[in-house]
Amino acid sequence: MKILFITRKYPPHIGGMETFSAGFVQALGSSVTVRALRRSQVHLLWWYPITLVWAVVMARRYDLIHFGDGVLAAMAAVVARLSSRPVTITLHGLDVTYRRWPYQPVLRWALRSVQHCICVSRATAEAVAQRGVIAKRISVIPNGIALEHWPVKTRVEQNNAAKSQPKQLLSVGRLVPRKGIAWFIAEVLPQLTLPLHYHVVGSGPEGERLQQLVNQLKLTERVTLHGQVDESTLHTLYLQADAFIMPNIPVPGNPEGFGIVAIEAAACGVPVLAAKLEGIADAVVDGDTGFLLESRSVLDWITRLQQVLTAAPLAPEHIRAVVAERFSWEAVGQQYSNLFNHLIVSSHVKR
Repeated sequence: MKILFITRKYPPHIGGMETFSAGFVQALGSSVTVRALRRSQVHLLWWYPITLVWAVVMARRYDLIHFGDGVLAAMAAVVARLSSRPVTITLHGLDVTYRRWPYQPVLRWALRSVQHCICVSRATAEAVAQRGVIAKRISVIPNGIALEHWPVKTRVEQNNAAKSQPKQLLSVGRLVPRKGIAWFIAEVLPQLTLPLHYHVVGSGPEGERLQQLVNQLKLTERVTLHGQVDESTLHTLYLQADAFIMPNIPVPGNPEGFGIVAIEAAACGVPVLAAKLEGIADAVVDGDTGFLLESRSVLDWITRLQQVLTAAPLAPEHIRAVVAERFSWEAVGQQYSNLFNHLIVSSHVKR
């Protein structure tokens, strides 16, 4: 099986899609040839047409051509129409719902033109179906994680943490309204009576507002906004955390496509408490890697947090084992390989 993978997001740049691309290539190994934009996105204007022409010419050398996200859907559609090879695309969430004209009409045409759409969550799959793609041409395969990059806390460390005060809560992500950090700080944190400290890692347009909110509510002793941190510091914060918090709230047109940080936290053995919203529902195995809660339900969040922080119902080893089974790149890569093999065999039959 020879796969051509075309992506506009790839290391050494850092981000969720870059991480996906690196993991995808590692999981599929020598069967994959990569054509990637390895510069900033300002170079997309020239890279896009050049890569389109190159892909059309080179397509016959491969068994299948796979594209990394919805921004490349128009290129994927042209390649699908001009070659005899199956063309597939991974869709992440915002690359499906982005509203600026003429993105949506082009996307609708493009997604109906490729052979198969692979969505990272059921929520993304629903959005793709709403754009006219029939069910048999949609699959859901979650984002994967390289487990070897994430240390796991031991049972001894958990037991020691259970005796320590204050409890440590952690959120990681871009500071935007849909993450619900402001809601959690304003509505939930003041009502939690346990001694605890809330760590927030990330940057974004809500950063200044969050700091103002912390100051206004006199929570500077209970909340630390770390901004961006290096990998070593992030690992330390994960291992110190008693619970990982994803209190997302619905924002029209701006959904959470998956929530890779939920898997990172769980890979470290940290229980995840997350809003049962959009793609997050597929990133948390309810009752195994954490718990899904109603978005904006203060009572739900307080009740579950108190349970997790006092009783520690999920063992780190169990959480890690579930992540390995469901979300390791070994498991996710096998799902991609099985689907690709099926599409390649089907395309041979049709020729």
